[in-house]
Amino acid sequence: MGTGIGFIFAAVVLVAMTVVFIGLYVRYRGKRLVTCPETHLPVSTEINAALAAGTWIAAQPRFVVTACSRWPERAGCDQACAPQIEAAPEETLVRNVVARWYAQHACSYCARPIHEIGGVVVPALLAPDGELREWKDIAAEDLPRILEHSVAVCATCELVEDFRRRFPNRVIDRPDTAPRKPSAELVRGIGEPSQALY
Repeated sequence: MGTGIGFIFAAVVLVAMTVVFIGLYVRYRGKRLVTCPETHLPVSTEINAALAAGTWIAAQPRFVVTACSRWPERAGCDQACAPQIEAAPEETLVRNVVARWYAQHACSYCARPIHEIGGVVVPALLAPDGELREWKDIAAEDLPRILEHSVAVCATCELVEDFRRRFPNRVIDRPDTAPRKPSAELVRGIGEPSQALY
């Protein structure tokens, strides 16, 4: 009887540790944005998520950089950026950086808040030159600079504006409908407001 209880207890502990490991692995994986101690510029990095999760269960998570936007030229560096990830594992994730930025900005076309940055169609950024780009198509190390000089566009408006730009002869502007008022950022010359109906 005692052996059976011991086996069940061990199985429960093993399942619990596996669940914790998977949760930590998911938490630690993904591209991260840190400042390179050598250049003092943003770089995109990734860590060994399995190692970080496994060492967290045993004691203290160990963060080892496995990819960097400065590699392979600077591969073999001393990984002096790893303490930034250790100090702020959630804040350095690119997805979280982008989500925080969008949470502070409303769509420049429809003025609605942007709560979700994932999905099939993702929010975009409208650059001062009028270029419309989805945030996921921008190299992570370039994001801080581009976010600083762009305005937010929600996923719906991104879809409409992308269609309008690619197929202008298939879009009909109705003269009896008043155009949407542009946001203050658009008025300053970032771009022209869409008059598409959706």
